[in-house]
Amino acid sequence: MPSKFVSEVLKIINEIVSANGYEKFFSNDTLNSEGRKRIEKIAKLTLNKCKQTKPYLAKVRRKPTYNSVMKYFESILKCLEELK
Repeated sequence: MPSKFVSEVLKIINEIVSANGYEKFFSNDTLNSEGRKRIEKIAKLTLNKCKQTKPYLAKVRRKPTYNSVMKYFESILKCLEELK
């Protein structure tokens, strides 16, 4: 697995879950447009390698709450661990 792929995904995840990431990417506990752009970037990078994350991505797209985004990130991190 290319390390550039992993590092880019982790960089985006860390940006969203950082201390000021909630204020920057969420409004009223819902992902804003900037946050959605980051999620779509992660999806583009991971969907072919981590097919098991697809149901979580669908839920984030349908109901983009903080909780559903965190569950999506958990599924991505689990997949990245399995790819190692």
